[in-house]
Amino acid sequence: MLLRDGDLMASFVVEGIAASTADEADVDALVLAMGQAVAQTQPDMGFYVHRFSMGIKPELVPVDPHVSEFAAELDKRWQSHIGDMGLRSRQMMISITMRPSKAASAWARFVSGGKNNQRDGLEKRINRLNEAVDYVMEALRPASPARLTVSGGEWIGLLRSTMTGQFFVSPPSGGFRPLADMIATSRIDFNNDTFTVLGSDSTETRFGAVFSVKDYPSNTRAGIFDRFDLPYDLVVTQSFTPTDPITAQERINRTIKQMSAADDAAISLRDQLVDAADDVASGRISMGLHHATISVFAHSEAELDTAAAAIRTAGQKAQSVVVREDMGARTAFFAQHPGNYSYRARAAMISSQNFADLTALHAMASGLAQSETPWGEAVTVLPDIQGEPYRFNFHLPGNLGDRTVGHTLVVGMTGAGKTLGAMFLLSQASRLNPRIIAFDKDRGMEMPIRALGGTYSAVRMGEPTGFNPFAAEADERGTAWLTHWLESTLSNQGDLSAVQREALSNATRANRDTDPSLRTMRHFRSQLRSVDDGGDLHTRLGIWDDGQYGWLFSGEAEDTTLSFDRDVTAFDLTEIFDSQEVRTAWLAYVFRRIERVIEDERPTILLIDEAWKVLDDPFFEAMLKDWALTLRKKNVAMVLMTQRVDHLRQSAAGGSILESCVTTIVYPNTRFTEEEVAPLKLTDAETSIVTASTAGGRFALIRSGDVSTIANMDLSALGPLLRVLGGGKGETAPEGWRDNPDFWKEL
Repeated sequence: MLLRDGDLMASFVVEGIAASTADEADVDALVLAMGQAVAQTQPDMGFYVHRFSMGIKPELVPVDPHVSEFAAELDKRWQSHIGDMGLRSRQMMISITMRPSKAASAWARFVSGGKNNQRDGLEKRINRLNEAVDYVMEALRPASPARLTVSGGEWIGLLRSTMTGQFFVSPPSGGFRPLADMIATSRIDFNNDTFTVLGSDSTETRFGAVFSVKDYPSNTRAGIFDRFDLPYDLVVTQSFTPTDPITAQERINRTIKQMSAADDAAISLRDQLVDAADDVASGRISMGLHHATISVFAHSEAELDTAAAAIRTAGQKAQSVVVREDMGARTAFFAQHPGNYSYRARAAMISSQNFADLTALHAMASGLAQSETPWGEAVTVLPDIQGEPYRFNFHLPGNLGDRTVGHTLVVGMTGAGKTLGAMFLLSQASRLNPRIIAFDKDRGMEMPIRALGGTYSAVRMGEPTGFNPFAAEADERGTAWLTHWLESTLSNQGDLSAVQREALSNATRANRDTDPSLRTMRHFRSQLRSVDDGGDLHTRLGIWDDGQYGWLFSGEAEDTTLSFDRDVTAFDLTEIFDSQEVRTAWLAYVFRRIERVIEDERPTILLIDEAWKVLDDPFFEAMLKDWALTLRKKNVAMVLMTQRVDHLRQSAAGGSILESCVTTIVYPNTRFTEEEVAPLKLTDAETSIVTASTAGGRFALIRSGDVSTIANMDLSALGPLLRVLGGGKGETAPEGWRDNPDFWKEL
């Protein structure tokens, strides 16, 4: 953009860095990079950093009642709740301006072909500005910068927000129009220390005030102005215009001499000035004029007074003095706009590193935009501890249809809300219409699964399952799997010989070619009588035929008992939970059937409670890494739950679980130790969060990839539906609820 005084301006937005959870070294590195980038720019460059805080009502694609009436009602209540919470959208925009050379402008007016020369000069200035912007954006890469364009509409919309405190995408109209005309769409009246933004009617009229930083903290640190992240519509503006190094050095040296002549006792301050002079001379920092204002917008004068008090308190916490402008309100207000450097009434000399500390670029993770979600939409929106919306996804970013990893680990002690939260996320995931398959323990998921319209069955020791792997896995692919499964299952009683392995391979091929009515455990076992092993193989298989575990795989003919025709299917494994041999054999077969089902590549969520124990077997240790890759390719997200990280250390599959999961949800507990959570590879800040008390609140650390946030998991707004999500076995449910899919309506 070309500004009225001849300045050129370019802007970009930054997502920032999640300072509350990020590694401290990364936070410090970003501030240092900002300071160095500013220090390396020429004195004709200027910087504006805007931090916008505006109310937002997040909206998601609603859950279709035809998918699940319960999930649709829950979603309706949740979206209404987050819409009424007063959540904030906080955005940061950095603008870099380049002031014209007065000498060059005068010369251009006098030489022949002045217009051509001016055009050439403008072209060179544009190239210089673009180079500077590219350099700063590259330095700030960890903060995810994105260049703004006029055609996109966001740039003009953000500039307009400095006038109104509200953001709307504003594509430019056709033809040339001055920027002032595009952003000044509302009349603003000033009256002493208050201004009024007039709307089309009284309900749209807003009241505002401008505060300026009058006195600065004696020392700056990264994020000291984060105190101004308040729950109001406001714009925090900071500008910095570098001073010529020679002029800056002269000013510093003059101040040092004055302090020495006056025998000033502030020795530490004098030492700081000496260091600053050296840093300026070496080019490590630059000095410049800085100003900071906070404009706040409210719907009433009473609300404005409340916000004003909060801003003063925030200023005190930031070790600064902020004043509410009255006589200078107009100039302070218009000084918010990039390029209006002459309007800065309270500009103060600070260093480029001070400027970097004060701007800091701190933020909270916001989750994935809709365009970044492989399944087309976020699972849900959760409020974070700063009152900002977090768009939760199991997956890493990707385009629609991409097979990014979505495997998720959930860690939480009993009573922390782990199962409740997981059931909430499953219910919210219904908006994506996925297939859901869950493995439960102690029937903790039964009520929500049945409310979602799913089937729920419990595996009972000794009760025939009707499973028949010899009928289900009778094709070419199934034969190879059946051989491997039998070898693994029978090896629990001792290693198999080469003769025995060959016999199993021959028998599975014969099973493939035999009459379908003969594809049973009994007939398969009968083929092993002739194996030259003293009857060992035949005997080993006996416990699975007519022996102790004969109830597991004794199904006849075609296996129709295991079905995933419903959108939601769940199994309770409580009775076989502690029987490793039974649990592994049963799960291995069911997982194989799941592999067949997911070949349609429909979005699928596979949830396993107490996964550390369920998968605690060398069989799963060997297969889990490859299986996790297979599931990703087939559009499946695994959600693995455990009470403690220590349990993963004890599990044969623990290492594979940790390697496979890209999203982690941890419910804090003081009983967690730094040593215990070390395998999660958390930052120091994240470790402090998950090992601290939540003081009665419901919070969870959510980390997706390398970015994390602290989510507020208080679901009390769901009212009686909360009893369904956390209802477990249904002790408080109405009589006959298992046979009534609409039982939740009676709660």
